[in-house]
Amino acid sequence: MSLWSIISTVVIALGLTSSPVYHLPTIDFVEDGQNKQAILNDHQVSNQNRTALPHKLDNGSLGVKITAQSAAVIDKDSGIVLWKKNADQIRSIASITKLMTAIIFLENKPDWNDSIVLEPRDEANGGTPDIKRGETVRVKDLFHTSLIASDNNATLALVRSTGLTRDEFVKEMNKKAKSLGLENTHFVGPTGLSDDNKSTAIEILQLAKYAFEHEDINAVAGLAEYNFTSLSGESHRIFSTNQLLSSYLDIEAGKTGFINASGYCIVAEVKGEQANVITVVLGSETNPDRFQDLKILTGWILENFDWS
Repeated sequence: MSLWSIISTVVIALGLTSSPVYHLPTIDFVEDGQNKQAILNDHQVSNQNRTALPHKLDNGSLGVKITAQSAAVIDKDSGIVLWKKNADQIRSIASITKLMTAIIFLENKPDWNDSIVLEPRDEANGGTPDIKRGETVRVKDLFHTSLIASDNNATLALVRSTGLTRDEFVKEMNKKAKSLGLENTHFVGPTGLSDDNKSTAIEILQLAKYAFEHEDINAVAGLAEYNFTSLSGESHRIFSTNQLLSSYLDIEAGKTGFINASGYCIVAEVKGEQANVITVVLGSETNPDRFQDLKILTGWILENFDWS
């Protein structure tokens, strides 16, 4: 009997019980060099959400081949992990960091119309800045530029706009991570340029789920481009680093990341016909690979699971 046949049998058997807790078997794929291992885990979900739980259609299909070193997919509503690969491996996460930065920024109750002048202390090595030194911009436009274009200078100016020092802001980021139960997530900076901003695929999904539930983050992280004029008169048209926004997938929100230590990364919430899923790939080999990895993995999930 195949592994998925065994899982299917377990699911059916458990589905006939009247237990207030629903047990959903999930598969964790672990790769170590040339060795691959599939581990059967048990996920418990409250019975009140049982009607919305996904179940697998094709028990013979174990997934797809991707270049990413680590990846995972969850059902957004239930939080059930649908597929994992090295998902507990701690890795650098690059600009996916900016999701936590956005959360802490919003928790400081910003005035969207406040103005900030870009200063030399806002300048970071990494990427081409969209807003130049000396420009005066609204906080709202900094927020959009940080999340859409992944602009590091805009992110540092956004942090400064809260009135917190950079160290104080990062301390709040780590405090928030702990409150969300992200035990393997740690930040040393708000941009993601440091190799030491680290997390796991599973914890990134938890972070993204929380972040995308913020209306302000969800609305901005799903934009392919954004136009604004700074208060000093310069016109700007910024474009998202997320190429999937122009793909066949219905992307609700997403965030990319790349530094040499992290490889190419992306996390995105994708709308399916029956439900939304959140997918993360970390350490894809190339920029096109990360988008292809997420497309084929998410497509496989939406085709092979049913929510009815």
